[in-house]
Amino acid sequence: MLQQKFWGTFRSRRHKLMEPIALTLGQKFEIEKFSREIDNSDDVPALRSIAKELLVAWKQQQAASAWIVRQSQGL
Repeated sequence: MLQQKFWGTFRSRRHKLMEPIALTLGQKFEIEKFSREIDNSDDVPALRSIAKELLVAWKQQQAASAWIVRQSQGL
């Protein structure tokens, strides 16, 4: 099973610690569901395609997060 916790600590403009980011119970169930589907798949081309799509989504999320931080800092 994949790690179910994704914790991050962000600081506001005043560098005050904010609440850590945690997955919801629903997200944890989705991770488990899709992890099992991946584990049971023998379709290597499909798994490669999924991996590439996830890589793009991950990088888009990083870009969006960076943009939000820049906006909150007035940059």
